[in-house]
Amino acid sequence: MGRDRLRHVTLWIALLSVLAVLGSGLVAEAHREATDPGNSDAIAFAAGAHLVLADPQQLYDPAAQQRVEAELLKIPQATGFIDPFTNLAAGAVLLSPLARVSLRTGSEIEVVAAVLLMCGALLVAIRLFSPETSPLLKVLIAGSAVFSVPAVSALIQWDALMLVALLGSVLLAERRHHGWAGVLLAALVLKPQVVWLVFPALAAARSWRYLGGLLLGAAGWFGMSVIVAGPQSIVALGQLIALSYPAQADNSVGLPSLVSALTGSGVSGFVAGAGFGLLATALLFWRRNVLRDRPVVAVALGIVLSVLCSPHVNAEDLMLVALPIVLIARHRPLLALGEALAVSLAGLAQLQLPMAYRHLELFVLLAVAVSLLLIRPVQRTSLARKPSRPPRLRVASDASVRLT
Repeated sequence: MGRDRLRHVTLWIALLSVLAVLGSGLVAEAHREATDPGNSDAIAFAAGAHLVLADPQQLYDPAAQQRVEAELLKIPQATGFIDPFTNLAAGAVLLSPLARVSLRTGSEIEVVAAVLLMCGALLVAIRLFSPETSPLLKVLIAGSAVFSVPAVSALIQWDALMLVALLGSVLLAERRHHGWAGVLLAALVLKPQVVWLVFPALAAARSWRYLGGLLLGAAGWFGMSVIVAGPQSIVALGQLIALSYPAQADNSVGLPSLVSALTGSGVSGFVAGAGFGLLATALLFWRRNVLRDRPVVAVALGIVLSVLCSPHVNAEDLMLVALPIVLIARHRPLLALGEALAVSLAGLAQLQLPMAYRHLELFVLLAVAVSLLLIRPVQRTSLARKPSRPPRLRVASDASVRLT
């Protein structure tokens, strides 16, 4: 068997093995969330959908959310159960059609939509690879990143939609439509904690049109939310976040979660997140020469740093790391494959650890961030063979032959 043939067979075996493992996890999680909506974010989304239609002024009132969720789950409100809806009111408007169907049907619709969006994201991600990368390797890398074990740990979330918006934004940016790319990227403000450091990253890259589009799009999302739920809704949303998230800080993915676990304080995790954010911003401007004229790399690095430095990021948010992994694959495909698989391996390995020690993904995030900063585009022109000069003597000789 030749070397090329052996490499081809090895890639097929690897692809089928990864598909079997990740596919089984996807099917199991899809079944769980579709059949048990009370044990997923489907209940929070349904509460947001009902309240934005019935009483948008009470969208972020904990008592109102608790009442609606108790009615949907057919449990006594006195149980105190609440899975808070903490996204922008504009997001609740997008979910409002779910209020017209049962909780179980709505969950099934959301699961199907999430899987379809993930498949769409996979197809878009494949288009971002270098043409020199083999088709099998493209599918293996992109599939491992989009359908990683942490990514499929919660399907009923915004991440699949946000990944499509993120990858679509990059496609537009690489076609020089930076303003529209920024507007599309603004869809990620549905979960601001995964995009907050993209703003300084684009500023460091001096990509003003991309940044302007992002700011304009973000203003649109916030403006629509204010129109729907009133100006006081932004304050109420902040209060609900402050009430709900610090207690979950040690279960997050990034560096602040590690601080929270070590100190036993969720508030310390949020304070650490602000500090890490300032350090990350300083790093972006210190390395601005690396990012200048490379806005797509700036966006990818901003996403990684946002996830790494946020005090509230869940495992499924690691789906967004598909973009930086694809960009790394343009220059170092095997390194990108290793980092894509490492996301899943870290997620699986830490299941055996106590909750306080489940922070292995952040080391993968650090590796991805360093790879983005260190990898330079390959100078293909210097490697190309220079065209040989036409031999003048031979041309003259040919001419003499024709003259005779």
